[in-house]
Amino acid sequence: MEPSLIHKILEKKELEVYAFYDEIPIRVKLELHDVDFDKQQMIWSFNEKLKLPLTKSKEIYFQEDGTVYTLVVIIYDDKELVTTFPTVAVEPKLKRRYIRVRTIEDDPIYVEIDGIREKAIDISERGVGLILKNIGELKPNQEYDLKLEIRGKTYDLKGKVVYITEVEPGTYRVGIQFTDISSKVEDVIFKYILDRQKEVIKKISLFAD
Repeated sequence: MEPSLIHKILEKKELEVYAFYDEIPIRVKLELHDVDFDKQQMIWSFNEKLKLPLTKSKEIYFQEDGTVYTLVVIIYDDKELVTTFPTVAVEPKLKRRYIRVRTIEDDPIYVEIDGIREKAIDISERGVGLILKNIGELKPNQEYDLKLEIRGKTYDLKGKVVYITEVEPGTYRVGIQFTDISSKVEDVIFKYILDRQKEVIKKISLFAD
């Protein structure tokens, strides 16, 4: 890590960071208390809004001069948290154009593609993610007819498989980008995302009290 970035943070004394809970960004400000150059660690004030996101992931993010960086939380309590020095983010979530939310058991979304029907793990206005045990004849960069089942209704649309990644032996993450979608379906998805955001924000507020 460039020393200039650390010194820049030292000069500002605080940092606006983002944590993610169910793919929804939670923005907070942290005050820098100290820097241990020998251990390459940074000590910050703790923000109560981070309690819930940190149960899912120990990574928090910030942006500086157009680059997204990751801080990994090593340990924390109600007063302070200790992180690693920043590194360039492998997956720059802050640069996503559309907000992605995770689906939940009580409000599931199902996708049917090429004869395969599976529950979506996350969704945005422009695409959907699946975890599949059987990918059949699915291939990246090909367009398919889709059926999207959301809140008791089924909608026809088209989507392109952007990637297929084996996350563990015999299990694949499939990313699909919507290519032909009506404004009506966009509105339905937007309403779902908005409702999930409200649920997460309420949950975080209750958890922080």
